[in-house]
Amino acid sequence: MKPIVAILLGRSVWTRGPRGWTRTSPEGGGGISSPAVSYLAEFLAGRRSQRFIIVYGPEGVAHQVVETPRVSRSVFASLARIRSDHPVVMSERLGWGIEPPESAHGGAYSTLLHSELTPGLAHLRDACSRSDSQLVAAWPAYTAAGAAMRSCTPPSSAKFVVILTPDFVAVAVSGGGKRSFKGWVGPLSERDWKAFSTLVGDAEARSSSMPGAAHRRGGIAVIADGEPHRLCPVWGELKASGRVEAVVGMDELAAGAARISPSHPANMAESFPRPLCLDRYLLCAAAAAILVALLFGASAVRCGARLRADDEAFMARRALLDGRLAALERNQREMAALRNQAPEETGTPSLGRHSALEGLAEGIPDSVTLTGLSLGRDNSFEIGAIVVGTDFDPEGLRLSLERNGFKPADQNGWAFETGSGRLVIRGRYGPPST
Repeated sequence: MKPIVAILLGRSVWTRGPRGWTRTSPEGGGGISSPAVSYLAEFLAGRRSQRFIIVYGPEGVAHQVVETPRVSRSVFASLARIRSDHPVVMSERLGWGIEPPESAHGGAYSTLLHSELTPGLAHLRDACSRSDSQLVAAWPAYTAAGAAMRSCTPPSSAKFVVILTPDFVAVAVSGGGKRSFKGWVGPLSERDWKAFSTLVGDAEARSSSMPGAAHRRGGIAVIADGEPHRLCPVWGELKASGRVEAVVGMDELAAGAARISPSHPANMAESFPRPLCLDRYLLCAAAAAILVALLFGASAVRCGARLRADDEAFMARRALLDGRLAALERNQREMAALRNQAPEETGTPSLGRHSALEGLAEGIPDSVTLTGLSLGRDNSFEIGAIVVGTDFDPEGLRLSLERNGFKPADQNGWAFETGSGRLVIRGRYGPPST
């Protein structure tokens, strides 16, 4: 958003509207500030959420040359000598600013200190705060006039910048290690115009007969609100001196002020503690709190869903295991019932497996190779073998097995394949016969 520029010089205020600049010279007015400051404060308070730049040159502003090291504004304000000689640098109700230090005669440095004698900028800052606006910068007329000359086309390096308005006249001097600012408020007397002429050196330039004397005295640039010859009685003499390099209006003054960086040490608005916009911090804190709450809520939802899923999985597995245990208990009950219902086998002796294997080993001849043996709990057996010898005696093998307790069954108990030599014997094992 482009800043709005307002100008306060002497007892008049310039504001820009659709038809250009409007000058207002309020009169009277009570209160603790001048009528011009009060009028400008009302102007600022009537425009919400804006950024303002002010060219500030009212009554009650001093411009003093001060010797200082080549330091920044903050270091300048911390120097003990400066704080002692110029206590305005410690005030929170008076605005002040300095020009960048320049070398002076003798190798020292000096600056031009602009400072209020009575509070004015503080009221303008408070008016901006009430309208949720920002006072970006308040430039002394000296600083704004120099910036206007540097930004005009072509740029002017005039040593003297003269400001001419109906009720305010000022001369800003720069260059050569000598800087000063002198202003007159209200209609100037004949004596004031003589002082003005002396300050700009017009009399000396007119009296000098040497060629180039006017140039050596330094050029003059003029910022005028109107026709210069109507505002300055000695304008004819100044014009005739050949020193006038440029004549501009209030537009150039406002444009120059708008181009100055707010970090320039002459910014008088930097004299006051800058209020923090707590609404922004509260809004950011509320947004951060809402974001954290949303994150915690989403995390809680995810954790709750995960816990519910784990609970459901646990319950499903528990139900499955309970079903298996119930099935196993039913099987145990059925097995116990079957054991109770099964008849006892009195005709089937309980024979040892060791003695049965020993008897089988004795009953198998060398011409037969055993390939399989199955011996059930009810003493039923099945023997698989292959005949490998030529002296195989089936009947002798049958009698040998019977003597050792392996009696083939009457039906399908003996199966011999002559071609392949496979022999399968099925029956029931019993006590060996004697």
